[in-house]
Amino acid sequence: MYTVRHYRCGNPLKHHPRTLRISLLAAVSCMCVAVPREAVASWTVVRLHPSTALESVALCVDENTQGGWTNTPNRGAVWAGTSASVTFVDTSWAVVKAMYGPDKAGKVLDGAGHYRAALWRGAGNEFLDLRPAGAADAAVLGMFGTIQVGETYWNTGSGQRSGYHATLWNGTVDGWQDLSPVGSSDSHLAAIDASGQAGLFRASVSSPYHAALWHGTAAGVVDLHPVGAYSSQAQAIANGRQGGYVQYERDGPRTAALWSGTADSFLDLTPAGGPTIGGAVYGMDGNVQVGGAGFADGTGGATIWFGTPESAFNLGTLLSSDYTSSIAYGVDIDEFGTIRVVGSAYYNRTLYPHNEAMMWVLVPEPSSIAALAAGLAGLAGVRPRRRR
Repeated sequence: MYTVRHYRCGNPLKHHPRTLRISLLAAVSCMCVAVPREAVASWTVVRLHPSTALESVALCVDENTQGGWTNTPNRGAVWAGTSASVTFVDTSWAVVKAMYGPDKAGKVLDGAGHYRAALWRGAGNEFLDLRPAGAADAAVLGMFGTIQVGETYWNTGSGQRSGYHATLWNGTVDGWQDLSPVGSSDSHLAAIDASGQAGLFRASVSSPYHAALWHGTAAGVVDLHPVGAYSSQAQAIANGRQGGYVQYERDGPRTAALWSGTADSFLDLTPAGGPTIGGAVYGMDGNVQVGGAGFADGTGGATIWFGTPESAFNLGTLLSSDYTSSIAYGVDIDEFGTIRVVGSAYYNRTLYPHNEAMMWVLVPEPSSIAALAAGLAGLAGVRPRRRR
C-alpha cells in the first residue's frame, strides 16, 4: 500500500453514499454545497495481487470487501482490503462478479465446460447453484439485496428460445425469471440497484446491441440507445442513472456514456474537446462512475468521473511505471464518503507480463467528514440503509 500525489477532486461529499431513500440523497446533495470546492484529498493505491497467483483481477467492491478472481489455480477471490487477506470462494474455476454485504455472486465452470450461475451466501460462503434446469450456461453479473441479475444461455432444441436471456433471481434457482424483452434475439442484465436493472438487448443475431433499462419485468423495457449510434451497452447503474458506452460505427471507438432513464438523457462523458477521447463506464455508485478511457494528452487507463466529462481523472497515473495499462470495474462509497475503486493493472516488468488486482482509495478531508456527520444528524428518522 502506498499513498500518492494529491488530487483536487472538488467536493468529496457531493459523491454521496448509496441509500434507498431519495429524501436522504437530496438532503446530502444540498448539504454538500457548503463544503469548499477546493477541498483536497489523497489517493492511496492498494496492490491486491496475491503472492501465490500469476494473475488477478478485482471486479467488485462493497465497503472494505473486494471480489474478483486469481489464477494458478483459477479461483474466485475475496479480499478484505489487503493482498494478504485474500480468501477463495470455490476450489474450481470461479469468478466473483458482484457482492452485497456478506453475500457474493458470479459464475463457476462445471466439469462439462459450462458455466453455472453462483451465489456464495454468508461469511462461510455457502455455495448455491442458480443455473436453471436445461440451461447450457448461466452467470450472475450484479446483485442488490437478495436479488441477483445476469444471463442464462439456452441451446437450440432445449425447449426455450435459444440465445441469451436477461435473468433475475431471488436468491434461489426456483426464483429464476426471464426478463428478455418481447421480440429480442438475446439480452443480458449487467447491474442492479434500487432504481432498476441495466443491461442490453438486440432484435436479431445480426443486429447491434442497444443499452436498456428494466424495472423488474420483461414488459416496459426502456431502450436507451441514442439517435445516430450504431451500438450501445449499459453496464452499471446507481441512483436513477445508467452507465456504459456507445459506438457510432461498427468496430469503432467507444465513448463513455451516462443516461438518466431515457435515450434522450444520454450524456457523452468523452466528448470532442474534452479531457478524454474515448472510453467506457463499467461501475457506478452515487454520482461516481469508473471504467477506462483514453486521454487527450496521450495517456489512458483506469478512469473515474464525478458525473461530468470535465471531472475525468486517470487513476492509472497513480501507478508506478512498472504498470503500462489499467482499468477500473467497480466502485463503492461508504457512509463516511470514502471512495474505493477496484480493477486491475498490467505489470510489464517481468518475463511474464500479467494483470494484477488493484484498488484505489480516496478518503475525504476531516472537515468534509464533519460536514457529513452534521448533515446526517439533522436528518433524524431518515437513516440510510446500506447494501447488506
